[in-house]
Amino acid sequence: MGENPTGDGPQDPLPNDVNRRVERRSTVPLDVADDPSIIPTDSVERRSTLRWAFLLTLGLAAILLFPTIFWPFDYDQGTFAYGGSAILRGERPYIDFTDIKPPNIFYTYSVAFAIFGESVRAIRVFDYLNALLTIALLFLLALRLWKNEHWRTPAAIMASFAFITQYYIFGHWDTAQAETYSLPFLIAALLLVLSDRRSVLLRSALAGLCIAITFYYKFPNGLFLILIGTALWLKNRNDWPLIIKAKFSVFGGFLLGVGLQSLYLATNGELIPLWHTTFSSTANYVATNYSGSFTIFQNIKTGFGAVGAQLAGLAIGISVARVLMSKKMNRPQLTNTLLPIVGAFIALILVQIQNKGYTYHYAVLLPWADLLIGSALVRGMSPALARLPRTYYIALLATASCLLFVGSYMSSPALHQRSAELYRIFGHEQPANGYITGDTLSNYVIANTLPSDRIFIFGFQPYVYWKSGRRPATKDLNTIHFKPSYVNPADRDELVRTLCGNPPALFLVETEDHYTSQGSTNDDSRTTIKLRYPELESLLAERYYPRDTIQHTIAYKLRN
Repeated sequence: MGENPTGDGPQDPLPNDVNRRVERRSTVPLDVADDPSIIPTDSVERRSTLRWAFLLTLGLAAILLFPTIFWPFDYDQGTFAYGGSAILRGERPYIDFTDIKPPNIFYTYSVAFAIFGESVRAIRVFDYLNALLTIALLFLLALRLWKNEHWRTPAAIMASFAFITQYYIFGHWDTAQAETYSLPFLIAALLLVLSDRRSVLLRSALAGLCIAITFYYKFPNGLFLILIGTALWLKNRNDWPLIIKAKFSVFGGFLLGVGLQSLYLATNGELIPLWHTTFSSTANYVATNYSGSFTIFQNIKTGFGAVGAQLAGLAIGISVARVLMSKKMNRPQLTNTLLPIVGAFIALILVQIQNKGYTYHYAVLLPWADLLIGSALVRGMSPALARLPRTYYIALLATASCLLFVGSYMSSPALHQRSAELYRIFGHEQPANGYITGDTLSNYVIANTLPSDRIFIFGFQPYVYWKSGRRPATKDLNTIHFKPSYVNPADRDELVRTLCGNPPALFLVETEDHYTSQGSTNDDSRTTIKLRYPELESLLAERYYPRDTIQHTIAYKLRN
């Protein structure tokens, strides 16, 4: 016999069915048991349902993104392509060729070329696979964040389709970039620390290692350690010793990853030249972008355009308001809303640090914005979802996906351009990869030089090196860091000394590249040489003659 609540006498035992209900309730986590709106996942959907939803989403993503393998190259991809092919020839970044980007993007292109062959299509296929991997990890992260919510599957699907829409908004210029190749590692890092499996310290160290890989894609990516630390705190708030150990593990994994990559670069003699480039050419280039006028307001405005216009802004606003206005929010609800907001905030900081505001910089914003979009669009329908038979999910999600696409399409000129471009390609009105394969300037270089000749391009077209198969006369793949009014004296002297000491067979100079993002002035390359490089001006006058003008580029031929 038990005792009564007052302790004054015996108490009848609880009926067996009540005992069983109490026992079942005690096995449910406290935050779930205290909130009847959160239902343990196993009672809402079976694993087979999740599996089919995942495979269906990934299959549709593969179909919808398939046309992107026909996208052409632009300036950045041509630069990376030359670096990737040079690595396969045994050349070393920052020694045999130089660019202001960290090294992992060049090694990524070299891997793609090694697997699929050296072509535009090889990079586009590799980036297509990278996008599918990103979507798969994003889907899994959505399920992990919302593991106790009955609407987690439709929200994961919506987040995935939001990414597909944004990928088309980015287009050929802003994909196959360092930022897009960073996404799987950033998402995987957060997945690792949110997992419920054991070995918390090991998973934390692996998360730090993932961030370290992204660090050598873009150095500011290291700030995503803040997101990982926030996730560890939210998940283990009542266990401070574990939080401290896990954070040390994250930082240790990050240092190990950066250390191993740095050791590899140092072994090849690349590390010191890389840091010299970073603290001279790269720092000067960042400081002079948009004449230093890129503001936080421009950052946010461009970010909304990259994410997908008014619909995305509305969804993100709903999520932020839910945090600010909610009077009672349990731990899982706080985590699944706060973490994407923190990730989006860090991404905006990264763009501001780089001081350029190019659309591809916002790729690191996409996963976190998509999580907010997916949850906001579906969360408002959660009472209806709870009452609907599961077979109606497909119709509901199809309708919501159409609204997402239509809303984004109506507010995004970029999607209009992508649609028109793909229509011309499939209608045989425009050749696939036409920007490269039909490039007049590259063909001119091939026709008027020998394979052993060296050429030099002062301007915005370094992809010609890769397309034509001609090596640059200097180790610089581009001249963007030679355009500002101030140029590091050592870099300037090396450029002038190399070109004057061993003039290239063909000297190409652009005449219409008015890009303030290349420097503190709006001068084109021809004007830049005339005003700030008198040595090169004399070299052109004495050793060359202007043979042709192709695509706003003067081709100076070396006199015999």
